[in-house]
Amino acid sequence: MTRRSLLIAVAVIVLLAGVPPGLEALGASQYAMRLVLVALLYAACAVAWDLVGGLTGQVSFGHATFFGVGAYVAAILVRAGLPLAATLPLAAAAAAAYAVVWGWPCLRLRGPFFAIATIGVGEATRLFALSLESITGGATGLTLPVVGGGPMSYYLALGLAVTSLAVSWQLRRSKLGLGLSCIREDIDAAESIGIRSGWLQLQVLMISAALVGMAGAVYAGYLFYVEPGDVFAFNRSIGFILMSIIGGVNTLLGPAVGAAIFLWLEQYLAASFPSLHLGIYGALLVGVMLFEPKGLVAVLRRVGRAGRAAAGSAAP
Repeated sequence: MTRRSLLIAVAVIVLLAGVPPGLEALGASQYAMRLVLVALLYAACAVAWDLVGGLTGQVSFGHATFFGVGAYVAAILVRAGLPLAATLPLAAAAAAAYAVVWGWPCLRLRGPFFAIATIGVGEATRLFALSLESITGGATGLTLPVVGGGPMSYYLALGLAVTSLAVSWQLRRSKLGLGLSCIREDIDAAESIGIRSGWLQLQVLMISAALVGMAGAVYAGYLFYVEPGDVFAFNRSIGFILMSIIGGVNTLLGPAVGAAIFLWLEQYLAASFPSLHLGIYGALLVGVMLFEPKGLVAVLRRVGRAGRAAAGSAAP
């Protein structure tokens, strides 16, 4: 990372850290605070999903399972008297363990077969959670005691978003990231030179699951309520995919940018087209993949190159 990039990153983090007191000083509503907090959680989840879907090339429709596991672990532990921040490592560990449970068999599949298998895993997990009324509360869900408030959950969400970006940046520079890139390009060729594709993919799925699980924990702590139909919802997994695709698959900042755009679309579509918003998500997904498969980041790069070219041609 260059010094300029590092300074920009620090400036953005400082700016985001000043959002809660800034909104309070402006007299903004709690809804504005909620939007920024959810955007940070979405950014963390989208960056984590891209480690599997972008870096490895395995499109997962089951990441809501990790979000839900983390949310329920946090909810149960907070109800037992544990502080929300202390539940995050345990939520990450539980989500990573669940990644091993279904990731080990499913990662033997490739392409659309893996994607279909993850859809089944996600729906089976949701139905199983609904049936465990003694633990999950069933369709009624669980209510959490007030353990903090908006600012505390906000700073946990900000820290998680920064952590996800740092993990993604480091992973892309590591030996593991290089191996995963080889698997994405040609898994048979990668295995022929000694790369253990199953083990490497399982490692990155566990890392991704841990980050998404912690996001689910913060989400549960902020809302003080959790239920299977929300945290394990299939449209949540679809949302993680859309965020990454809109911003730019297999890029560092693309999923985070896509998360902010997706949140705005989600709020607008849910309010304007409550019965059609899932269909619109699907149409948006197809449209982006057809007309700009590299996402918004690619558009911004083209605009930047065009601007530099225009400036260069105008120079004497």
